[in-house]
Amino acid sequence: MIADKGYDSEGLRRYCDRFGMQPVIAQRTMHRKPLPGLPRLFDRPKYQQRNVIERLFSWLKEKRRLCTRFDKLASSFKAMVTLACIERCMRADFSDKP
Repeated sequence: MIADKGYDSEGLRRYCDRFGMQPVIAQRTMHRKPLPGLPRLFDRPKYQQRNVIERLFSWLKEKRRLCTRFDKLASSFKAMVTLACIERCMRADFSDKP
């Protein structure tokens, strides 16, 4: 699980450990007392991949139909998100615009 500093809490880290997830969460600069034991590992390259997902969500929020969620059924909404992602991939790979 990759998350930003806002999700840096010991409770969330214990939850991830309990379910076998490896949390990649940047530590807050104003963190309280360091916990005893080994320091938490931080995978910086994996954390930087979070930017790709953040940009995708930002792009999806620009789509009016997805942002306001006109669809009543979850399956219809999921289909629209899928179509929007396909449209984005097609425009990125096969764009004839400079």
